[in-house]
Amino acid sequence: MKTVLITGCSTGIGHAACEFFAERGWAVFAGSRRPETLNFRHTAIKPVALDVNDTASIDRCFASLPPLECVVNNAGYGLLLPFEDTPPEEIEKMFRTNVLGLMEVSRRAARMMRERGHGLPTEAPSTRLGTGSAKTGTIINISSVLGVIGTPWYAAYSATKWAVEGFSESLAHELKPFNVHVKIVEPGGTKTEFHDRAYADFPVSDAYKERFGRKRASRTSKGDYETPESVAEIIFDAATDESWRLRYGARQARKMLWWQRVIGRDGLWKRLAAR
Repeated sequence: MKTVLITGCSTGIGHAACEFFAERGWAVFAGSRRPETLNFRHTAIKPVALDVNDTASIDRCFASLPPLECVVNNAGYGLLLPFEDTPPEEIEKMFRTNVLGLMEVSRRAARMMRERGHGLPTEAPSTRLGTGSAKTGTIINISSVLGVIGTPWYAAYSATKWAVEGFSESLAHELKPFNVHVKIVEPGGTKTEFHDRAYADFPVSDAYKERFGRKRASRTSKGDYETPESVAEIIFDAATDESWRLRYGARQARKMLWWQRVIGRDGLWKRLAAR
């Protein structure tokens, strides 16, 4: 039975991914700061204590687990505010979870998977796995379309996801000789509690109040958003894809990137800047 560790599993994409992997015969370890609060349909899902902001917690978690075929770094959150009004301590806190925590989990996963492959690089990793080349693991980092395109009010959050993109791409090059795959999944708007939690109760400067107020008033509109289950399916596809493909965009993310190609990055930026 294949094994996967998924972080950030209490609700939304992480919770759906746990169920999706379990339904397909995987043993799933659901990482959470409060594992006793997690509820799943499948008995193949085992909640485990994991705080991505605590390196000792990460070490204890990995020490308690069997060898893993896949690690999904899903833990993270957003914060929607004008950048001028975003407190520096809140930016640091978000970077610790969305970027530094993801990096530390990736560090342990990379070591575990590389050592399972005997720790020595292959002569020449091919474009696809072939004879004499066995995939030793997959690290999947959940980014966002906002890791590729910046939009108003997401400056700090977008910065964390651009960092995830760059880190993942570099790590993919480093681990390829060991046949450890690194994948990036880029959701767009998803029907989760993300936006409800992202609107923090901080004061907004008068200069931004009217525009930001319009954005905040529209937060309940999720008509074109995708479901957590549809994103979970993309995560599973990335986990089971033996090619060296790096990025996997969800439907809405692909739509935004298509618009960027059609009207150009500057054209898209002008449309978004008017919002």
